[in-house]
Amino acid sequence: MKDKPDPRHHLPGRRLTETRRFETPEGHTIHLSVGFDPNEDGRPREVFYSAGFKSGSALEFQIQDACVLISLLLQHGHRPENITKSLARTEQPDGSITYASITGLIAAELAGADTSR
Repeated sequence: MKDKPDPRHHLPGRRLTETRRFETPEGHTIHLSVGFDPNEDGRPREVFYSAGFKSGSALEFQIQDACVLISLLLQHGHRPENITKSLARTEQPDGSITYASITGLIAAELAGADTSR
């Protein structure tokens, strides 16, 4: 059992960033900016919410906070696919399974962006 988390991986001021867009099961389009580790090709290390919900709304702030928390996990060595394993899922009307929250959808989007798995 660890008493301390892994040290935080600090990113350089300039790094590859990609803007990604995805839809929620409810039909909302969310725009994210994903920052990648310059030393590990394709490994996301941060995520920022860009657009998709009414500016200043409670949902927008929740998504911004989720992105900060996911970014901290990534910078402390966690991989997106490991984060997604712990998040809630729900069954859709068509029988498919998806993440039950936007936080899960964001982490799943990053797991798809992680080509170093």
